[in-house]
Amino acid sequence: MKLKNKILFINLLILSSYNLYASPIFFQKKHQKDSTKYYTRQIKKVFGKEYTNLQESQRILKESLAFFNAKKDTNKIIQCYLLLSNLQTKKGNYSKSFDYLWDAKNMSSNNSKTLQVNSRLMLARLYDEFNMTKLALANTEEALKISKSSSNYNTTISSYMYLAVRQRTSGNYKKALKYLDSCLTVNSKSSTKNFEMPFWDAEHGILLQKLGQYKESQRYLHKARNATKHLNIDYRPYISMYLGDLKQSQKQLDSAALYYKESLKLIHNLGLKNDKEIYTLDKLAQVYKKRGNIRVAYNYMEEARTLESKKIAIKNRTISELFEIKSTYLKDIFEKDAKLEQQNLLIEKNEQIQFRLKVILGLLILLSIVSYTFIQMRLKLKKTLLDKKEAQIKAESIKKKSENEIELKSKELTSYALQLVDKDSAIDELLDVLKTETSQKYKNLYYKYKKGSKDLWDDFNMQFTSINSAFYNKLETLHPKLSVTEQKHCALIKLNLGTKEMARILNIEAHSVHVSRSRIRKKIGLQRSENLEKYIASL
Repeated sequence: MKLKNKILFINLLILSSYNLYASPIFFQKKHQKDSTKYYTRQIKKVFGKEYTNLQESQRILKESLAFFNAKKDTNKIIQCYLLLSNLQTKKGNYSKSFDYLWDAKNMSSNNSKTLQVNSRLMLARLYDEFNMTKLALANTEEALKISKSSSNYNTTISSYMYLAVRQRTSGNYKKALKYLDSCLTVNSKSSTKNFEMPFWDAEHGILLQKLGQYKESQRYLHKARNATKHLNIDYRPYISMYLGDLKQSQKQLDSAALYYKESLKLIHNLGLKNDKEIYTLDKLAQVYKKRGNIRVAYNYMEEARTLESKKIAIKNRTISELFEIKSTYLKDIFEKDAKLEQQNLLIEKNEQIQFRLKVILGLLILLSIVSYTFIQMRLKLKKTLLDKKEAQIKAESIKKKSENEIELKSKELTSYALQLVDKDSAIDELLDVLKTETSQKYKNLYYKYKKGSKDLWDDFNMQFTSINSAFYNKLETLHPKLSVTEQKHCALIKLNLGTKEMARILNIEAHSVHVSRSRIRKKIGLQRSENLEKYIASL
């Protein structure tokens, strides 16, 4: 790669990035996600990260591109394309970089002139990478023509700056100085005068060095170096490299090596991958060779050749003929698409007019039918709602009445059961007395009482079962392992009967009631902290 093309690559990249960065869209306040302000702010963040985290920058730009595509925001889409192209160039993916730039150029034709200029200047830089001088110049002249017709002085200055770099790399130093003077002239016409002078100073300094004016060259280069010392821009390494060239021209080899090493360090810190690293390594090898340190010179030379081999391997995958064919093909496709789009818009407009007429006629015909249907539906709906409300009130009334009846009967049964228990207790006491005094009479009364008592309890159980049938069904569904006696035990618990009353009703000992309760808890699966009475009451 020739030196002129290497320098053009860097200068244009910086100028293009600067013009994009100066755009006011990057100074919006932070906004919520999925909004134009949010993704505009995300694009701005790329400028602070693209030199150190290419993957993260690419992710942000692709997300932003998807959002702006959905919004059909052409200006933002073009900005995403330009930034994605820069990232692909840094990664060595020239073909993808070319695709993004062509999309940006074609899309920018009817949009911002600043974006039109930037897309063409970046395309010129890419064509220069492959020594396609005619195409590079054509895009540069096109960019200059557009910038002159706009009120944006920055784009005009960028165009002149690029032409100055081209003339300098071609050896036309005086012509290059004229283009630099044009930059100052245009800047003086601007009311804001916001042109960044460090780039101009650096280019002026390298031109003066080529013309042998070392003292003036050193003044301009140091001025540019001091102005960019605290800026995170990828132009900084090249200012140090130009200073190294100047010191080598003055045969100050120690100073030259120092500046070349500074340039290499900045290139590595900024994550740049371009020909300037190879150029700087070659220059360091020359310096150390002149100083007599052949081993160090050889190491730098070997590193430079390794990087150059990798660079050549990457560029071999992107053939210049492919660029020309692709350019023509994409341009033709874009022009055809534009014509088809215009025709489709016209057809669509006519179809919309016809459709609207049909809709108006249809609405006039259907208006009366819709109105009548709406009134009928409304009346029917009102009647349905009234019927539904009435049925709901009736159902709730029946349900409440049924629940009250069940509750009343349950209370009556509980009272009846307690009376039976009290009666049984009294009879038992009388039988105990008779047992000691008249044994024969005791036996007759005992059997008679047991039979009557059993009949009473059977009658009680039948009534309880009929009233609490839903309770039994639910209990059996939830806990099918419970026996009939255990189910009856649960029913008595629901009636809030005590241990003695339950023992009497179930005809078992009080101790057996506790055992039965423990068995029921285990089958139901209750924890020690859970209350059996509360659980059964909730069923």
